[in-house]
Amino acid sequence: LLVLFIIGTASAIYVAYWVRHKVSTYTSAVTGNGEVTVVGSGNSCRLLSTSELANVLGVTIEKSSEVFEGSEPGCAYYTNTEGFAQLQRAAAELARQQAQQANGQQSGKIDNPLEILKNTNQLEGLVKSFGLSQPDKDGKVFSFTVNRHFGRRNWSPLRTTLSVVPGFEDLPDLGDRAMLGSMGHSIFVLKGDTMVSLELTYVPDARRRGAQLGNSIVARL
Repeated sequence: LLVLFIIGTASAIYVAYWVRHKVSTYTSAVTGNGEVTVVGSGNSCRLLSTSELANVLGVTIEKSSEVFEGSEPGCAYYTNTEGFAQLQRAAAELARQQAQQANGQQSGKIDNPLEILKNTNQLEGLVKSFGLSQPDKDGKVFSFTVNRHFGRRNWSPLRTTLSVVPGFEDLPDLGDRAMLGSMGHSIFVLKGDTMVSLELTYVPDARRRGAQLGNSIVARL
């Protein structure tokens, strides 16, 4: 059983990173996002203060920077070593809860640990716990971009693209439309013709925390 568990965990991590790569590839193709560049001025960071983000994540946010991701303006936020350590502990706790939930759904049977792969979102805590062991070298913990010319007619093609990746989920009560990417790595929110993309690689429990952040941002568009 221990060997099966190790194989299952290793397989889960491999599939998780494969899915993350696919999400990045698909969304870049549709949204046109590219390399992130810090810029000297902009007005995106006014949409979410550092104190608001600190309250949601429960860690110190040391600064924010105006950025461009490809041609889209946005804002990046930075924490310190202790902040990443706190988030890793939160991710580990989420992984424990998700493992218990998965076992409960399988009526306590652990004959095949690979069963957890049927729901990739149950891997969020595990994957983010590993990812937070090697955080962003610049301290970036969260970022978002704003595409004011996305157009609501482009939402359906984007949704169709993301829905082919396991773990896609529509989110109610967030903007006009919203969806969660696999394992909580990203959230996309449509408000009118504007789309906001939230990058949540280091944010455990992305469905809850990401929705809070998304609501705060779109309220100020």
